[in-house]
Parts: sequence; structure tokens; C-alpha cells
Amino acid sequence: MKRYIPLALVLLGGLLVSKSVYYYGKGALANVLLTRAWEKSKETKSHHNPWSWADMYPVGRIEIESVELSSVVLNTISGEALAFGPGHLSSTPKPGRPGNIVLAGHRDGHFRKLKNVQEGDLIKLESQFATQNYTVTEITPTAGNDIYWVDETETDCITLITCYPFNYVGQADDRFVVRGMINNN
Repeated sequence: MKRYIPLALVLLGGLLVSKSVYYYGKGALANVLLTRAWEKSKETKSHHNPWSWADMYPVGRIEIESVELSSVVLNTISGEALAFGPGHLSSTPKPGRPGNIVLAGHRDGHFRKLKNVQEGDLIKLESQFATQNYTVTEITPTAGNDIYWVDETETDCITLITCYPFNYVGQADDRFVVRGMINNN
């Protein structure tokens, strides 16, 4: 019986490693498929799903070079979509339109790098029709029930929302908000 214990431990270790490799590979493949769908969407000016059974599609690409954030933006903030990238809050203007464009993402995923954003940083939001540039003007940790961040604004802006604090384990009740105003330069 004692001779089977090392074999069982090796098999268990292999199972744990293979699970991590599977999830990493799944994420890498999803990123490739999302990027391809985004490129096709820009080219044809219509929506393309990244895989046939997807209930989401790309509507833009966000880049913040100062913190090395670059991600395809999806059309929804459903749980499945947020696992693959930041999503657009459907009650706000779509990327490329005037108004307060609101994007949400997971603090332990695509929006993790927001913790290093500083006022004055440039946010680029590419849509099917244009690229808009925003300058970060406000960075605010706030209560999760402060929903006025999604309200219409007098000027064109982008609002990025993620959970807060960044190092919290579990479901965080607070939010971290980054707002950028349109930069017409």
C-alpha cells in the first residue's frame, strides 16, 4: 500500500498542473479569437462573434500604454463576457459615440492594471468607426452603490469601473473608478 502513495501524489500533481495549463491555454486561445473577431468587425463595420456559440462580440479596443493595458472590449458585462475581457455597459453610449461611455472589468483580470493609472494618462478607445483619446482626470475608490458614475455627463468621457480593493479575496463591495475626458488634440 505504501508504494502507491508516491504514484497517487504524482497523479494528483499532474492533474493540478494540467488544470492550470488548460485554463491558461483557454484564455490564450480566447484572446486570439477575440482579436480576430475585432479585426473582422472593424473591416466589415458589423459584429462578429469570436466563436460560434458566443453570446458576446467585440465593440472596441481599449489601450492605456502607461500601464500596458490593451484589451478587446465586449458588448456586454455578463459573467461570461467579463471572464474574457472588459465589457460595455449597454445603458451608456457605445464606443465611438458621444457621451459617458462606461466599461467594466474584473479587478483580478483585464482591469487589474488600473491600480497603476495616474491622472494625465492617455486612454485610447478604438471603435469600428474611429479612435477616441481621453485624458484621465479622476481616479476614485467609491462605494459599490454609488451608481451616479454611469449617468449622462455634459461632456464626452469614458468611465472605467472595477471592484476594489485590488488585493481583496472574494466579492468586494467597493468600486474603483477611472474617468477620462475627451482629448480633441
